[in-house]
Amino acid sequence: MTIDEIISRFSTTPFLFVGSGLTRRYLNLPDWKGLLRHFAECVRDDEFAYSSYENLAKGMECRAGIMPKVAELIQKDYDQKWFADATIRTVEGDALKLIHNGISPFKVELANYLKKVVVLNETYQSEIEKLSEISEKSIAGVITTNYDTFLEDYFRGFHKYVGQSELIFSPIQGVAEIYKIHGSIETPDSIVINEEDYVFFQEKSAYLAAKLMTIFMEYPIVFIGYSIGDSNIQSIIKSIVSCLDMEQVKQLEDRFVFIEYKEGMVGAEATPYTIMIDDKPLTMRKIVLSDFMLLFNALEGKKAKLPVRILRRFKQELYEYTITNSPTDNLRVASIEDERVADEELVLSIGRASEFGLKGLSGLESNELYRDVVISDLLYSADELLEYALPKLLQQNSGKLPVNKYLKNATKAFPEYQKIVEKQDFNSFISNTIRNNRKPLGTYTSVRQIWENEKNNLEKATRLIAYLPEEQMDVTELESILVGLFEEDVNVLQNASQSERTNIKRLIRIYDYLKWGK
Repeated sequence: MTIDEIISRFSTTPFLFVGSGLTRRYLNLPDWKGLLRHFAECVRDDEFAYSSYENLAKGMECRAGIMPKVAELIQKDYDQKWFADATIRTVEGDALKLIHNGISPFKVELANYLKKVVVLNETYQSEIEKLSEISEKSIAGVITTNYDTFLEDYFRGFHKYVGQSELIFSPIQGVAEIYKIHGSIETPDSIVINEEDYVFFQEKSAYLAAKLMTIFMEYPIVFIGYSIGDSNIQSIIKSIVSCLDMEQVKQLEDRFVFIEYKEGMVGAEATPYTIMIDDKPLTMRKIVLSDFMLLFNALEGKKAKLPVRILRRFKQELYEYTITNSPTDNLRVASIEDERVADEELVLSIGRASEFGLKGLSGLESNELYRDVVISDLLYSADELLEYALPKLLQQNSGKLPVNKYLKNATKAFPEYQKIVEKQDFNSFISNTIRNNRKPLGTYTSVRQIWENEKNNLEKATRLIAYLPEEQMDVTELESILVGLFEEDVNVLQNASQSERTNIKRLIRIYDYLKWGK
């Protein structure tokens, strides 16, 4: 069975269960042993510092395994040295306040260290972009033991829950959510690393298992970034499986997929793999690969009809309405018999125009606005977009957005946006580099001429058009090209490369200015 066939058999979009191998790949972060080695050598400047702690732990009772015991020993000595020797301190400001409030210097410094040593691995930039892209519709949610913020940074619109306690006591929706069950560098005290942390985690694992049971039984689970014998995975799976009978365990067979990295592997190899959980055999699919793009491309084929962040929002709003019996800011409910509800109106509405509320527009993305400037595919009026969507979008995009079309069609006055467009002229949309050197244009003198000769290289064509001076920039020709781009691929701004996306957006701002601004 191929990787595409395995994913295609999923009944729904999967949850990812993510381990440190993923962020070692993408952020060059150390593994658990490498992290502890760094702090051991802070305690004692000796290449054998970590080995000495490991050797000591081997002769002691280890209630949660040897690594948490090693972490406990290092933490104890590090904290003592931190208070006695100011030279090893690296944190300041709010981080120091945490230590004043009783949090271990080891955990605070560890969180700070992981923030500082992050280096994005450009070798895998395309994989990172693809993972971020498919998170929108092809990944239901994420469970992770990682401390870093990679997932929340790159997964669009996902809500995170940090630590076991927050997860247990929160009304999770089971979609577009990230469960950081071992804590986060954003809250150092939540980090699960030493023996005491792990013992407490294991004592509460039954509650966590109950919370995650629905997810494990209803969603496919793709394990990525772990070794198949990882104690964290074994412990969590054991907590889940111990609650199931043999028939239910059998049902997990096609829903558990374990991704194993093998350096230099060409293509992907998929085989059944069985592990014993106490006396219960658990069979899953193991996929061995080197190129994670093979997995991400396969996952892209399994899409939800709506972005998962929208599904989560719907569930959250409906949950709050059910609990409180009161409308929320974004949800209004009226009886079908209510005379105020016309036949053509929705009885239940989330973020739609009308008396039911327009705050849903605050979730509009800039790519959608740019596209609407060209092909007018949004259902909202110019007034609604200017009032509800533009304030947040302008903040997110440093004030650079095409707004002339909406001001031209608005029925209300928007003086704050009028001030923005009054400062615009043609040169405000192009860089000093372009203004000062138009030699790359060569003999080109029109939008159409450039497009006809360079359209097979989208990046070059969209870049060169911006080099044309204002008098050669025919707005009708520019409009034809932009409309054609969206007709060929309505999501061109999501699917284009970063440089292509930048160029296209610049041309849309120029088009917006020439057609409606002048």
